[in-house]
Amino acid sequence: MKKTILYILIVSLVIISCKTKTEEFSETNQSVVQDYAQIFSKTETDSLSKKIIDFEQFSTNEICVYTIDSIPNDETALYHATKIAEDLSVGKKEKDNGLLILISKYDRQIAIATGYSTEKIITDYMCKTIIENTIVPQFKNGNYYEGINNALDSIMTKWK
Repeated sequence: MKKTILYILIVSLVIISCKTKTEEFSETNQSVVQDYAQIFSKTETDSLSKKIIDFEQFSTNEICVYTIDSIPNDETALYHATKIAEDLSVGKKEKDNGLLILISKYDRQIAIATGYSTEKIITDYMCKTIIENTIVPQFKNGNYYEGINNALDSIMTKWK
């Protein structure tokens, strides 16, 4: 009887431990990929999140992918992206090394907002080029994940 109770207790602790680790990983995923427009599958969100988290651990640079249905009428995509990045505190405060990719599904607008230190390396022109040559062609074919994944590759290569 004691062995059975001990066995049940151990199994319960293992299950609770695994559940906690999964929840922590999901919370981290939600912080770097916030898909409110639901354009990515869970697998795609996890893949993008892993890429971003691995890059941050390597470089300390922070990236957030943020999708919404539409931008408020009186705001540009870049202004809204910058506001979101500031609200979320994307980037280390002392380094100002954040970058946020905003995708507005129904407005069909994309913006890349960079912190002051980031824009020295990932310039506005570079952001525009990545949007026009990497993201938009994939989005036109309905390949949202591929567009963002390829954009992240371009950004990460230049921003090491």
